[in-house]
Amino acid sequence: MRVTVNLHGPLRRFAPAGGSDCARLDLHEDATVADVMKRLGILPDHAGMIISGDDQLEPTSILHDGQQLDLFPALAGGC
Repeated sequence: MRVTVNLHGPLRRFAPAGGSDCARLDLHEDATVADVMKRLGILPDHAGMIISGDDQLEPTSILHDGQQLDLFPALAGGC
């Protein structure tokens, strides 16, 4: 199966060579978000929000062929 991963903010540095902030990955059936992050070398605590369409996903969420993910970095700040 193939998924597309859009990397935002500092996570762009984990994109495959080519200068894009987008990665297209071929994965095994029943792959999870954690498999994507491992494949890209992103530590679990570095992705603060994982979105697909209107849904927020967890690292254990199973992916589907053709799915598009948006990975946003963990944010800190405030008072």
